[in-house]
Amino acid sequence: MNRQIDRLAVYDLVFDQYTLTCHKLEIGNCLATESYEQLHDYFSRNMLRFNKFVQECNDVIPPVELESFNNSFLAALALNQQAAMTMLIAIEADGVNHRLYNRGVAEKKRAHQDIQVAIAQILATAM
Repeated sequence: MNRQIDRLAVYDLVFDQYTLTCHKLEIGNCLATESYEQLHDYFSRNMLRFNKFVQECNDVIPPVELESFNNSFLAALALNQQAAMTMLIAIEADGVNHRLYNRGVAEKKRAHQDIQVAIAQILATAM
């Protein structure tokens, strides 16, 4: 379970970097070779990896004492997956659909909060 949470943290960092890159592209503070099309391509590749990670998490059979946590974690992970997909769809060849992208960012934040709640619950029961 710790490994999954660590991997999720890495994906969160990667997707957060895409948000920063979007901002840099908009203000022109980027490399000449960077583009929305390239960003969309990188995001797509990582989304494929993230989808595989989500499937791996769903395939794990937790011990009985962790079933509740696992169910909460998987629900939040599914929300996170949907949020990342929304963010990806919002990155277009000529710019970013801000309304859609911001919705994805808000969903991602909610998913992150849900994961934190699930972790806090499991820590509370462990003590």
